[in-house]
Amino acid sequence: MTTSLDQALLYFVDLRLRVRRNPEACAIVDRCLRLICEARTADAAALAALDAEVDELRADLLRRWGPKPALNRH
Repeated sequence: MTTSLDQALLYFVDLRLRVRRNPEACAIVDRCLRLICEARTADAAALAALDAEVDELRADLLRRWGPKPALNRH
């Protein structure tokens, strides 16, 4: 049975291959991969620290590219 962490890991490995020529994108994807790998074996305290780092990453991405555009329905 595949867990959501396994699915996320597969997604980011695939994404890493697609962005391999963009150093900035590679750094972000590598950071996400590290967070996923650490979450697999983390205890409650470590998960809280990882959650804070995910919030930090979210804020960084929002600062870089702005909010997600609204979805237009036709």
